Amino acid sequence: MKYLLSITLLIMVITAEAQQKIPLIKANALQARIIEGKDEPRGWSLDPRVKPDVYTMTKSVTKKSFRFVTDIDSIQLVLKPGESRDFIVLVNGKDSCYTRVENPPLKNYSHISPSTHDTIPFELTDYDNLKIKAIVNDRDTLNLKFDTGTTGLVLTNEAIKSKTQGISLTADNSLRIGNMKWDSLLVYHVELSGQGTDGRFGWDLFDGKIVEMDYDNKGLIVHSRLPYKPGKAYARFPIEYSHTIFCINASLEVKGKKYANRFLFDNGYQRTIMLDTVLMHEQQFPGDQEVIKKVIMRNGQGKEVPVLTVNQERFNVGNYSLTNIPVQLMTMSNPARFKTHILGNEVLKRFNTILDFQKNMVYLKPNGLWNETYKESNKL
Repeated sequence: MKYLLSITLLIMVITAEAQQKIPLIKANALQARIIEGKDEPRGWSLDPRVKPDVYTMTKSVTKKSFRFVTDIDSIQLVLKPGESRDFIVLVNGKDSCYTRVENPPLKNYSHISPSTHDTIPFELTDYDNLKIKAIVNDRDTLNLKFDTGTTGLVLTNEAIKSKTQGISLTADNSLRIGNMKWDSLLVYHVELSGQGTDGRFGWDLFDGKIVEMDYDNKGLIVHSRLPYKPGKAYARFPIEYSHTIFCINASLEVKGKKYANRFLFDNGYQRTIMLDTVLMHEQQFPGDQEVIKKVIMRNGQGKEVPVLTVNQERFNVGNYSLTNIPVQLMTMSNPARFKTHILGNEVLKRFNTILDFQKNMVYLKPNGLWNETYKESNKL
């Protein structure tokens, strides 16, 4: 009996060790690629000094595949929300890069009692930025832009230098907006932000909550639970999360033909719509649009980018349509760095908006800005 018991324990130990064994793949170079679901690949740099080197996937409401590809090997995993997996990349047969991939857990604050409803006034600037007063590290008052096309907290180099008393390079900064406060934030640096602002903060700070953007009353209302059900006047759109941000589906229309596709929901983009030339080519989009003007724009890194403004006949968003919109065409492809058109705030400001990060839906209803003239009029 003792002999049988010993054998059983030994088998249990061997089984446990096998279950805990970390997968290993090989590489001869430090550059790799990561592919989430059906998204385009993104680059990843291996670093054996970081143990573990953590990659956080874009929010997903269901399980999602993850593929890690080196120059000579690969591994594919499927992770549910809240799940993490470890693996090792052995570089040149000697350097072990301990890597962890995390599919973040889903957040939902609807069960908080009592429910919270924080109203934050904003200024809609002449450049269509949502400018909001914020306090960084409990001492520095800054003007920040709420930007659904970004994540985290981003400050300009000038603001860090002249308007703050120092920013930690580690993740121990705080941000206060109205009655809400976030701790343990890493501050990212950029050269430029929206005119009149010192930086921006992204949609993910409100993940698990519901954000109302009321342009009629210039208020951002953040709910732990929405106190009413959006009525029939709202157009409804499932959120598609991709590359840390999110998109909705809509369509462009030329001569009665509709070209449906996804649009990055980016109220931080100050213009109307930035068209992705790759998607246009794939859909054989007509190339004879009327050119209104040619300009040079600057991105967040201060780089100059040539842009054409052309007349778009119709943009269909749910049951609502906007006509004769001056939209933008970049000379480069994939302005969002993945295949999507970009829907900017000169269009989005015309809708009072509900961003439901619990049920992962966007609701849009026309407001008092619906008939406002576009800044780059197609009548020039």
